[in-house]
Amino acid sequence: MGASNDILTIGVIEERYGRYDAAHGTPDPMVRRVLTFRAGDAEARFEQTDYGHPGRFNAWEPRGIDARLQPRTEELRDLCARISALTA
Repeated sequence: MGASNDILTIGVIEERYGRYDAAHGTPDPMVRRVLTFRAGDAEARFEQTDYGHPGRFNAWEPRGIDARLQPRTEELRDLCARISALTA
């Protein structure tokens, strides 16, 4: 069997913050999700929160995309939405 290499890795992190946490300062708890794609040595990171309306998430926003992946930003954003539907 030949050697294998990762072609695409995906990481999802979900963080929960309590009321009046320093990360957001509002009276409601907040959830923050970070989704990271790695393709070879290029990386794209997106973030989503329910800031401002608990339980209803805002759109995925880019938080750092390697230049080589920037032409694929909208495809990656769509993939974020599909992945978050799987984790709901």
